[in-house]
Amino acid sequence: MKNHHVEPARTEARSREAAVPDLEALFQPRSVAVIGASRDAESMSGTLFRNVRYSFRGPIFPVNPHAGEIDGLRAFRSLSEIPEPVDLALIAIPAAAVLDVARQCVEKRVKAVVVISAGFSEIDGSGRQKADELLELLREARIPMVGPNCLGLLSTAPDAPLNATFGRPNPPAGNVAICTQSGALGFVYPEYMREWGLGISKLVSIGNKLDVGENALLECWSDDPQTRVIQLYLESFQNPRELLEIARRVGRLKPIVALKAGRTQAGTHAAGSHTAALASPDVAAEGLFKQAGIVRVETLEDLCGTTAMLATQPLPRGRRVAVLTNAGGPAVLCADALEAQGFTLPELSAATKTALRRVVPPQATVSNPIDLIGTTDPDQFAHCLHHVLDSGDFDAVVVIYVPRLPGTSPQIARVMREYAGKFKAMPFLAVFMESEEPPRELRDANPSIPCFRYPEAAARALRGAVEYAEWSAKAPGVIPPLENVSPKSARRAIKGLVPGELTGTWLSPEDVSALLESASLPAPSSYIALTKEDAVHFAETIGFPVVLKALAPTLLHKSAGGGVAVDIRSGPELREAYERISRAVSDLSGMFVQQFVPGGRETMIGIKRDPAFGCLISFGLGGVQVEALRDVHCRLHPLTDRDADELIRESLASRILSGPEEIEAVKDCLLRVSFLVGLVPEIREADFNPIGILPNQQGIRVLDARIFVSTPALGNQRAPGRPERRRAEIEGVAP
Repeated sequence: MKNHHVEPARTEARSREAAVPDLEALFQPRSVAVIGASRDAESMSGTLFRNVRYSFRGPIFPVNPHAGEIDGLRAFRSLSEIPEPVDLALIAIPAAAVLDVARQCVEKRVKAVVVISAGFSEIDGSGRQKADELLELLREARIPMVGPNCLGLLSTAPDAPLNATFGRPNPPAGNVAICTQSGALGFVYPEYMREWGLGISKLVSIGNKLDVGENALLECWSDDPQTRVIQLYLESFQNPRELLEIARRVGRLKPIVALKAGRTQAGTHAAGSHTAALASPDVAAEGLFKQAGIVRVETLEDLCGTTAMLATQPLPRGRRVAVLTNAGGPAVLCADALEAQGFTLPELSAATKTALRRVVPPQATVSNPIDLIGTTDPDQFAHCLHHVLDSGDFDAVVVIYVPRLPGTSPQIARVMREYAGKFKAMPFLAVFMESEEPPRELRDANPSIPCFRYPEAAARALRGAVEYAEWSAKAPGVIPPLENVSPKSARRAIKGLVPGELTGTWLSPEDVSALLESASLPAPSSYIALTKEDAVHFAETIGFPVVLKALAPTLLHKSAGGGVAVDIRSGPELREAYERISRAVSDLSGMFVQQFVPGGRETMIGIKRDPAFGCLISFGLGGVQVEALRDVHCRLHPLTDRDADELIRESLASRILSGPEEIEAVKDCLLRVSFLVGLVPEIREADFNPIGILPNQQGIRVLDARIFVSTPALGNQRAPGRPERRRAEIEGVAP
């Protein structure tokens, strides 16, 4: 029996039009009103108005009931008094008055709103109520809103420039679109961009992102011809699942670089499964970024450096890097950093070494890194660059220069610029280790060459570029059809849940077995024993060795609670283990007897329903050390074949898998778990741990599984007599 899942692309198209508002009036308005415009040029609203005044080319309407004119323009007492249409309204007034102005925006048919004002959901309950009223009012009128509590927005489009922020005037124009949840960072971003030789195409400070957030902006910028790279600074996700759909599509067109703050959120201490304990919000965010092809960085420096690489340089074709320097120590640091980021520094070919020896001093090191020593001159740098680039043996070049004499950096920078122009397919990075700004020859080149102060930062930026190159080069994943799955059997396994209860329940072992069987997830033969002799009888029937596991409502992690005995090889040994576990577990309701699978190589798969992310599927090394090793990697459900491949490759578990057959078996298991999640949405939490890897390419077995189910419509009470009915089925007797 086959089950054909819908591919992700089919659902993306359906949600795109409904989920993303029309933002044209934000970036290309025909007229702008500034509500709260001040005559005080030093005030926030005064700065906002003057930035609009001297950047926007269309009609501008200052609104201030206490001013007749501002900076030579007629001021209006209210928005309603403006006789002409208004496309974009910028609101910078006390929060208490914002709702009334929003009503005027609706009456005047304003097309977009930016609420600079603070004092809404970031303050208290009353602020949240005002925010809800504001959102409901504008959403009903289909007016997109940026904010509240934000810096504003800007666009440097040549045909429609607009600086609608209270930041600095004259931001540098360029090809980077920026979405920032921090107004303060939005304030300094233009100067950061200028220092890196970059410019901004669009910048939006989303503030509380009550309405317009990162998802709508990504969609909007996907076809913006001025934007080459999209940069995100986020402290929260507006809708992670929608972000995955949009970013996975937009990332095919242009790279997305993200810095996600708030990595240390607590709240997993009371989790009932390994997966729930380990799949923290940050682990989920990491999985989302990888699944969507978003390049994640850890610091503001890396945000700028990685953006500079992607905005100015061609994508690396691979991970082979040449390092050219005049300083040995920094070169060693750079080599270490590159190798730590997954790059290789191939040895130079004999022909390249011979060519270099003709032009470098005898003391120079002709290997990789190439150390030309401190007395080198620009001509030697140029000759070496030529031979290295001409060899075709490298995918990127890092030049490290420590100036021995003041004023020598510009000469080396000119050499780099010249060869970057000749070898346009080669990514260049510069590390100029001096306290001054990067040489203008690098920063003002067209395109510029990213210049770093330290080699480690250059290595991290190059890693971001190559990760994006590798992600975008691969075909999108698909959800393949699965053989031998039974939706009816899966639904039958949870039919005993009783309506009206909300707390949920851990499924009984027999129901877990039924779910595994419905998805053809392989598990050893097993039996629920209520007495020692039951256990011995079943073990003798299937053959020793066996595993004995306690069944008890309060025993969530059996190994830690003394509720497991493995590799039991005889009846007397089984009776002794049964008695030992019975003494250790106070609320014992029975024993699970299971065929023992030798080998010792173990992985795990987990499920966790997250209120924000939806269903998360995790994978990593399994067994009793799962929480100590913390080798857990997540993806959002549903898994594609590519998602499953990447989960396996990221995990340390990939090191214990021998050969493509075992990898395919684990991959199939991941896809079947994902299928089960889609089929049984009542699953809220689950551990398939351990999943044993059988020797001699015999496949895998789910050695233990725990599944928690819950739904508003279904509860946690069980139908009576389930263990007895299962015993009868095993023994071949009608219950």
